[in-house]
Amino acid sequence: MKNQKLLKIAGVLLLSAVMLLSASAVTANTKKMTTSYNLNTQAQGSQTMNRDVIWDNGAYMGSLLSSQFDTAYPFNSQVADDFQFGSGQTITEIIFWGGFWNGDPINPIDLNVIFYADDGSGNMPTGAGSNDPTSTALLVDFHAAVSGVDNGDGMYTYDIVLNTPFVAASGEKYWVACQWAGDYPPQWGWSDSDTQQLHTCMQGFPLLSVPYWTDPGYGDVAFQLLGGSPSDTTPPVTTCAITGTNPVTITLTATDDISGVDYTMYKIDAGSYATYTGPVQVTEPGDHVVYFYSVDIAGNIETEKNEPFTVEAPAITITIKGGLGVSATIKNTGATDLTNIAWSITLDGKLIFVGKAKSGTIDALAAGEEATVKDFVVGFGKTGIAVTAGSASANAEGTALLILVIGVA
Repeated sequence: MKNQKLLKIAGVLLLSAVMLLSASAVTANTKKMTTSYNLNTQAQGSQTMNRDVIWDNGAYMGSLLSSQFDTAYPFNSQVADDFQFGSGQTITEIIFWGGFWNGDPINPIDLNVIFYADDGSGNMPTGAGSNDPTSTALLVDFHAAVSGVDNGDGMYTYDIVLNTPFVAASGEKYWVACQWAGDYPPQWGWSDSDTQQLHTCMQGFPLLSVPYWTDPGYGDVAFQLLGGSPSDTTPPVTTCAITGTNPVTITLTATDDISGVDYTMYKIDAGSYATYTGPVQVTEPGDHVVYFYSVDIAGNIETEKNEPFTVEAPAITITIKGGLGVSATIKNTGATDLTNIAWSITLDGKLIFVGKAKSGTIDALAAGEEATVKDFVVGFGKTGIAVTAGSASANAEGTALLILVIGVA
């Protein structure tokens, strides 16, 4: 009987222990998820770097921002921060700092390094408003079993050499996200930084009603990008846009994705090459050719290109008359209304005392219409008369007789 009592007591104790362990397991799996966790200590880990640091987003501070891909729960959270280079760079490695909360730390872990383009606003990556923006990424670089360096303060230093180097173009803004691929609990987060560069980091955690992309209010996250300028053996590419008939406007645009454009050269017909600084206008009627090429910062020279174009004869005729002073009738012979037509009348006679030069602007001249401009003259003797209107010009000779100009032809 005594043995039977002991067996009953042992059974009750065993059942109680099983129930207690089960309750503990439930508690562990129902910890409250959060978007961030604040760590008080701020010790900085050390890491040997075997490449040039081309972007430094500062030292870690220890406040963790959730960036985790959980296929079991399931949920997706990401933190992304921006970077930008003044010349083309190839990113081969990234160093960043993170840690765990709501559970015991895990080491090693699987990690995603995700590169995004800017959405055009300068304020966030692509994929805003989605449940998972990864499909809009430029590169998703997965790394299995990455061992972090334990810094002794709950923080880990992660150093990842990219499977696929990321080429960043000159002047373009990009965003990078570092994300643990693992199941909750625990939660993993990327540490905030002591440095503010460009825009603040952006976060998304739709399960907790934080849409992509939201400013979490922690400034930047801490990371370093390593790599360097890629080998550039490709010349730039120059395109030519030609508009108008008289004047004709030539606009050259050069691009180079790696080292960047250094300068662009051009010439018209058999003229000398000049450095292109902005749109060029050509007014001389007839057929012409523009020649052009560009050189990048690495010294690669583009093969010379050319584009033919035609400048039409002016759509303005000028008729010069004498009489009381000099008058000129300016007519729009084209099919397009003209505006702001600058005109001038110039006399080169040695004895022209009044009216040697006069100028003005015709505000508007409709197709087929004409306007007359006048110059009051006082003088004596023969004189040349030159009249311009827009890109058109005309010349005549006459004789000044006090306030009259006679024999104009």
